[in-house]
Amino acid sequence: MGVLKPFSRSAKPAKVERLPGGCFSVHRGGDLVGSTLPGNFPPETMREIGRIVLETFQTAQAASMLLGDLRIHYSGLQISARELRGGALIFLTPATLLLPHRLLSPAMHYRTLEDFILHLENYIECWKQFNHYVNLARDKKFSRDDETQFLEVKSIIAQGLEAIIASTENKSGPKKEEVHQLFSNAPSLRYLADMPDAIHTVETQWHKIYLGLQSLLGQLKVQQNRQDKGASWSLFGKK
Repeated sequence: MGVLKPFSRSAKPAKVERLPGGCFSVHRGGDLVGSTLPGNFPPETMREIGRIVLETFQTAQAASMLLGDLRIHYSGLQISARELRGGALIFLTPATLLLPHRLLSPAMHYRTLEDFILHLENYIECWKQFNHYVNLARDKKFSRDDETQFLEVKSIIAQGLEAIIASTENKSGPKKEEVHQLFSNAPSLRYLADMPDAIHTVETQWHKIYLGLQSLLGQLKVQQNRQDKGASWSLFGKK
């Protein structure tokens, strides 16, 4: 009688996937504007999450419900979203240690003038969120999650700035030096809460940059009106 020997298979080591941590922004058309999520995180997944979030905000608006914030809790992941005038800023916060990751940069050039305007409107809303967190620091009413989200918002803003500079050839819009100086004056919410005098400086710098962005948006809309009348678009005049 033979001896039965169990057959053996080469065991493949299980691949442990780290839950994503970071944030991304979508404009009211549903396209991605910027992301601090890992570069290997599927853009299709971000768009799907964005679609569900936008639909939730739109449903609430249709029902005359004031919904500006949305939080979804899973056992290992929290999804938080803030409404941005039709778009959304979405945070993914894993219940595990956030490890360094490679950022997924937004496109540096826009396909159409309308695409540029949609992205810029969303970008301006991100700047409003920056000011929202500064107000939390002034009132000393912020959590650890708020501190993390403040850093993510600054990362989104920094990425969007590069896209604007590339598209305008640095001839219009905020200057990189001004934004970097503002960020250096606001390294964290805790710093601002402990240094109330710094908040006035930050708000003054923020106001200047915010007005510059609104001016750029106005220029683009003028160009859009000209395009509607048959002229091709150029940020600096007719082509």
